[in-house]
Amino acid sequence: MQTREKNKTSLHISILMGLICSCVSAQGASTATWNLMLSHTADGSVRQGSNENLVSVIRQGCQIRVAWGARRAADPKRTIEHIANPVWVTVRDGNQVEVQLNDFLINHKVLGEPSSQYPQRERFGGTDKAVMWRANLKTDGTFDAVWYYAHSGEFITREPQTHPMKWFADCEPSSSEPLFGE
Repeated sequence: MQTREKNKTSLHISILMGLICSCVSAQGASTATWNLMLSHTADGSVRQGSNENLVSVIRQGCQIRVAWGARRAADPKRTIEHIANPVWVTVRDGNQVEVQLNDFLINHKVLGEPSSQYPQRERFGGTDKAVMWRANLKTDGTFDAVWYYAHSGEFITREPQTHPMKWFADCEPSSSEPLFGE
């Protein structure tokens, strides 16, 4: 009889744990599959996907992400890769996409360190004050980054550049209408 009660209790605990886990995963990290919509070179030439796919998923209200990377010119073995969720998305003339990335505390790792140890940081605000970074990225490959002081908003510098980029969405493209209506 006790074994039967233990099995019944174990079953109830298993069911309860399953419900808890499903609730946690429903409220926790997204289980969405991120699909490549567009991959382009630094000059905006399409490698894979299309601008039309990207515009379609934006018009559907899907979430998008943009990814890019770079290799150091002085030391090509050193690379960096980024992926970000934009805070602002714009579609111009039905096919040009521009996004703005949110603030990023760019000098967090060296904040408070002697500036003499990080001379390359000087033109980007140094190591004495918190410096924020923000960027606009476009599907033509342009990437316009700005640095400014967090405490005052004072502008430090702007670095226009170009990068190959990849654009992802959490849905598949389908037929969609422009958001401005008829």
